Amino acid sequence: MSDLEVFGKAAPGTGSPSKERGDCPFSQRVFLELEELGLPYTATYIQEGPNKPHWFMVKNPSGLMPVLRDGETWIQDSDKIAEYLDKHCAENTLKTPVEFRDVGSKIFPIFTKWLQSKDPGSPCIYEFVEELVRFDRHLQKHGPYIAGERPTDSDFALAPKLRHARVALAHFMDFQFPQELGALQNYMNRMESRESFEKTNYPDEMIIQGWRAKFNLPEKIANVSN
Repeated sequence: MSDLEVFGKAAPGTGSPSKERGDCPFSQRVFLELEELGLPYTATYIQEGPNKPHWFMVKNPSGLMPVLRDGETWIQDSDKIAEYLDKHCAENTLKTPVEFRDVGSKIFPIFTKWLQSKDPGSPCIYEFVEELVRFDRHLQKHGPYIAGERPTDSDFALAPKLRHARVALAHFMDFQFPQELGALQNYMNRMESRESFEKTNYPDEMIIQGWRAKFNLPEKIANVSN
């Protein structure tokens, strides 16, 4: 692989193309894996919405991001990009063992369903906590990472999503991840303190603004509901 370029979500109001990173957890997954693999790349950010550059839409008609360009080859979708990287970096694979690939996969969909409901008392809270508890138990048995002693693709996919959920739910729903889930708390601290995560991160406020715009949320859902 050579001449790698990743197209991800741009920070609001910075135009297209931009060099200002946006708050997409799927794009961050790709950046994390490239950093962990030690592969040089160029990061280019595209503003979300209907006015993406024509040249970008010609190469990527869906307009969805992230996209990896490897020379003349364009790969869209973070799962497919991860597969592509694994295929071309077999000697330094980040591939998750098959028995662990679905661990934690329900957390993010339940989070988005709960946030979209705009209801702090939604039954989603019980589903969400149940999944956090299930993940914590998995880490107690198999951790400190999803597949054991070293992080794999599943960790780099999940960690940005956990951060989005933690930041957005604290702000909009006044919900805190339970402190008694020690393995989960340690996992988030461990992942977010990695050099690759710090290098590819973005401010909490950008996460809050992103979800507010996506679901047309008020400043504080919990306050509106009380």
